[in-house]
Amino acid sequence: MKVFIISMRNLILGGIVFLIVLVAGIMLLVKDPLNVSDSYRPGGESVPASAAPVNKPVGSEKPSLNLDIQVDGTTAEVSLLTQNFEFVEEDGEMSMDPVYGEGHAHLYLNGEAKGMIYQPEFLLKKLPKGEHELRVELNYSNHLPYKVEAVKKFVVK
Repeated sequence: MKVFIISMRNLILGGIVFLIVLVAGIMLLVKDPLNVSDSYRPGGESVPASAAPVNKPVGSEKPSLNLDIQVDGTTAEVSLLTQNFEFVEEDGEMSMDPVYGEGHAHLYLNGEAKGMIYQPEFLLKKLPKGEHELRVELNYSNHLPYKVEAVKKFVVK
């Protein structure tokens, strides 16, 4: 009889734990804390999973990129030295028809994405002291990469 009581108690406790986990899971799904339901809108504009490749005009050279960094105190003045590439401003909508040789740059500081750059010169302000790594990659207006990047380390004293 004692074995039956212990088994029955374990069965009841297991059932209670199962119900708590089940109710918690249902509550998470109903409340949608990750806003998963916002990722699909049947009436909204669709974005292609992959964009058509950009045709490189005959005779055009692949863009190139070099970095020039001048540090003054906690500010770094960065110049993006490009060839066969022109920076264009974002018009608020992602262009589905990118133009070869035009686009913007994605900026990474110490491995962390910091934003997009639409001009060849900019400032990095209030940098902490120490060594930093700046990586910049060129992208089409629709954010597809040119697979052209430059990396440079610099020190803030």
